[in-house]
Amino acid sequence: MRRRTLLMTAAAAAAAVGAPAIARAQAYPSQTIRLMHGYDAGSNPDTIARHLSVPLTEILGQQIVIEPRPGAAERLAASQIARMKPDGYTLYLMTGGQAVVSATDRSLSYDLLKDFDFISIVTRFPFVLCVAPDSRFKTVQAYFDEARKEPGKISYGTPGVGSTLHMAMELILAKTGIKMVHVPYKGGMGAPYNDLVGGRLDMHVATFSSAQPLMKTDKMRALAVTSKERHPGFKDVPTIAETLVPDYDVVSWLGFTSPAGLPPAIRDRLYEAFKQAMARPEVKAKLEELGNDTRVTSPAEFRARVEADMARWRPLAHVVSQS
Repeated sequence: MRRRTLLMTAAAAAAAVGAPAIARAQAYPSQTIRLMHGYDAGSNPDTIARHLSVPLTEILGQQIVIEPRPGAAERLAASQIARMKPDGYTLYLMTGGQAVVSATDRSLSYDLLKDFDFISIVTRFPFVLCVAPDSRFKTVQAYFDEARKEPGKISYGTPGVGSTLHMAMELILAKTGIKMVHVPYKGGMGAPYNDLVGGRLDMHVATFSSAQPLMKTDKMRALAVTSKERHPGFKDVPTIAETLVPDYDVVSWLGFTSPAGLPPAIRDRLYEAFKQAMARPEVKAKLEELGNDTRVTSPAEFRARVEADMARWRPLAHVVSQS
């Protein structure tokens, strides 16, 4: 009897401790939610965040406020968010670049796999290799052929050292033995576009959402895409896999995360909200128009993707340290 009494008392105490957490989860959300990302306003993450904030506000019944925290290839945002309260009111729209950074930079102040909870990947997208309309490089083969003949003279631009777009090119160079000049840029497409047109840059690696407006108005021309399959919106643009490196396939992603320790009930509430938002035809159509694959993943699938990406990019850590 005494043992049974002790067990009942312990169970009651545990229930009492857990009751506030359950109550908070059931009341969630009861205030504005901050959706943060690590890039400038107008960037690909910012564009996606703003398109998703409208349906998420309707579904969750609370305002979603977008907060860009640009700097250091997403390191600044991640280092700040990792220290925030895991209550569901601070969410982080993380890019695949975080897996790259975490695999190649040992000086980070945070641990990606320990300091964040992964809720759902919502979009995937390849990159596009772009040149000026009047570039002498009419095909991607011509671009890399000249680079092979002139080691260290042909240039390519990306949004920054250690970014996924940088690593996408470095993976090509590692597989082909070609040597090129990397030119990192900060901000949007303005500076690289001006340098392409002015002949100061030979090629730039960009996301479809940032390059599409220029491509559709013939101010920029696509040489190739980084996904294994051709892009549905640009079926005449070849892939790296079919022109240069047969097994090449680089596709990045955007996913919702939070500081580690998010209550499971709140995580599940958010996951369902993301699924509902992404299922809306108008949301799906707009994101696909911007070059995104809109399949939603579970928290477990998201974590597995991050771990796989980190394993893939870790062998290129020396590229970042030498840049």
